[in-house]
Amino acid sequence: ILSPHLDDAVFSCWHLLAQPGTIVITVFAGTPAAGTTTLWDKLCGESDSVTMMSKRIRENETVLKEHGILYLNLPYLDKQYPSSSRDIPGIANAVLSQAGQVNSDTVFFAPLAGSKVWRHPDHVTIREVGKFLLSKGKNVSFYADIPYMQIPAHPRADYKRRMSRRASRLIGNGFLTEVSDLNARDQRLKQEAMHQYGSQYKTINLASLGMLGRKANTQREIVFYNKTA
Repeated sequence: ILSPHLDDAVFSCWHLLAQPGTIVITVFAGTPAAGTTTLWDKLCGESDSVTMMSKRIRENETVLKEHGILYLNLPYLDKQYPSSSRDIPGIANAVLSQAGQVNSDTVFFAPLAGSKVWRHPDHVTIREVGKFLLSKGKNVSFYADIPYMQIPAHPRADYKRRMSRRASRLIGNGFLTEVSDLNARDQRLKQEAMHQYGSQYKTINLASLGMLGRKANTQREIVFYNKTA
């Protein structure tokens, strides 16, 4: 699972995390230079961005270790920090070098970044990394990134058709929308895990007008599966 930030995999892909052999690769997990401060980090309660990234890394490690999930962090910087332009092939190659043995059974999951309201630039970058891996013959599917992409309380067939068309416009033809319902236990575990990202949860939920904690987003998740793989 390609997670742009140190929470996206848990927020969006809980139903995938328990699958055998799953590895969460967080791309933008680098620590900025000493003295860096940003508005977002201040809103989240920490003016020192180095301290904030340390908190975020610990939160992520705590959640993933608690559930026995393997993880890797790459040193690229979050968009809010000063950094160079995004090197899509470079990031893709870094993912491949860290992912271990990649064979025909390996499936990469990247964020679709398909919101009609706002698409986080880091999520868009990782979508493009997914597309690059796809162009190199890798098996890549995409997930609806929460809270940017909202999941309806009752996703019917026409909704799934619309989402498949949107995925096709963003990625290419051959993607099938699959809605996965979480059972009561997984809903509880996901909600508990989400709240363990204490440095981010409250502010993200506020900024998204409560959509991060919206019931439909904890009851089910969406993946756009590559039908041609």
